[in-house]
Amino acid sequence: MVRFITAAALVLTVSGNAIAADGADAAATLASSAAAVAPALAADVDWALPAVHIGGGSRGAVLPSLYVSLAGLQAYDAYSTVTGLRRGAVEANGLMKNVAGNPAALLGVKVGVTAASIVLAERLWKQNRRVAAIATMIASNAVMAAVAARNGSVLRAQR
Repeated sequence: MVRFITAAALVLTVSGNAIAADGADAAATLASSAAAVAPALAADVDWALPAVHIGGGSRGAVLPSLYVSLAGLQAYDAYSTVTGLRRGAVEANGLMKNVAGNPAALLGVKVGVTAASIVLAERLWKQNRRVAAIATMIASNAVMAAVAARNGSVLRAQR
């Protein structure tokens, strides 16, 4: 509460002094007002407290790279599916047949599936089931790599 009142006083003092200066030396007035109030803002801070780290433990390099690769594979799958359908290919996945014809819907499904995989891996990681989190992302990437490879072969055959 003390910090809020001091900060409010600083804002009022600075704005009042800046208006009174009529723009002639507003920067100098602003600097002197801030210098006068800054010690009061820092006076009630306990500098002996340890730093607060926001966020969980480090993910290392493996999990974030798996997130990025999954997003890339999903993006390629969406691109290759739309391109293949425009060239006359047929969607082989029965679950995606109704969605594949609409690029916006296909992209929405791809974003949703990618987000769900990442959220699941993050929950596993936070529950200290780190091997399961990494295995989930490896499995997701493996499935999407197979789909991307199949789509690539269909696109090459269409040329």
